[in-house]
Amino acid sequence: MTIYSDDLVKATKLFVGFSAVMFAAIDAIMGSGTVPYGLALLCCGVLLVHTAGSGQDYLRRRDTQVVACLSSNPGTPLPKISAATGLSPERVASSLQRLVADGLVVSDSGRTPPLARSYRLAR
Repeated sequence: MTIYSDDLVKATKLFVGFSAVMFAAIDAIMGSGTVPYGLALLCCGVLLVHTAGSGQDYLRRRDTQVVACLSSNPGTPLPKISAATGLSPERVASSLQRLVADGLVVSDSGRTPPLARSYRLAR
């Protein structure tokens, strides 16, 4: 199983967000007298939990752009995918790494450097 950095960010946001909500609830129940602090903590926690998946949606859209490019242009190297999709080479490389690890894309690598490798959809 591959754990991507964006999954760790999502898990961290969820953990911190739910923790903040829990501490805000404890503060409200215990009545420590710091209502503004508790409300601010509650709002921050809810916002963290709410926005935790928004980055994932962007990554799915980006991966979809790369897959669409490869479906019409099999055997395309990374710089041409970047030019065709309008994404930076770093973002295309990140998407390709994820898609190769998931088995959706195949790299015709051999001993070629990463920028010269060609990519195609798996069969």
